[in-house]
Amino acid sequence: MISRRAALGQLGALVLASCDKAEPRPDHSWIGEINWRDDFRRFEAPGLQVVRSWDFAATLHGFVAEGGELSHQPGVGAKLVSRSGDPKLRSPNGIDLPGDAANLVLVRMVRVLAAGPWDGALYYATARRGESAAYMALPVATWPPETASPITLVYDMANPARGGDDWTRSQISQLRLDTEAAPGGVALIAQIALAQRG
Repeated sequence: MISRRAALGQLGALVLASCDKAEPRPDHSWIGEINWRDDFRRFEAPGLQVVRSWDFAATLHGFVAEGGELSHQPGVGAKLVSRSGDPKLRSPNGIDLPGDAANLVLVRMVRVLAAGPWDGALYYATARRGESAAYMALPVATWPPETASPITLVYDMANPARGGDDWTRSQISQLRLDTEAAPGGVALIAQIALAQRG
């Protein structure tokens, strides 16, 4: 018959073993269901609701570049040419959207010219704080983009690389997308959307 002390010891060992197990990875098998309709210039998927979007075919919508040169390509999108090792595409401040209303950020783009490593990190500011390296996301499955191939980058903001559930608990005020991590790279962004997957 096992003693109480031995039983407690075995229980403690089981608890420690369970603590050593890695957290289960989120199921992202649904990523392939997200399609870009070029004829309607929109994202589509079962259960997907686009909450807000910026289609750069007509205008830049107040987006600006830092460390790069941003230009509007009418009917196509926003062209970002890297002039540094850390170019950024930043939205206007004042998005004012609850993060739990949009658990995805979708970016339709083409990496026109590769000049070095791809970054692809997405940062955000909230009503409480500015951008921070402690709060960021990376594309779920399509990283890095192949040169000259249109692609949809999907950011699961409910399961970011850093920041835990901060996005879903915050009022989102601004977005920042980092592209090429070297001077000379060119990215053409057709649209950025905030969406909710039910």
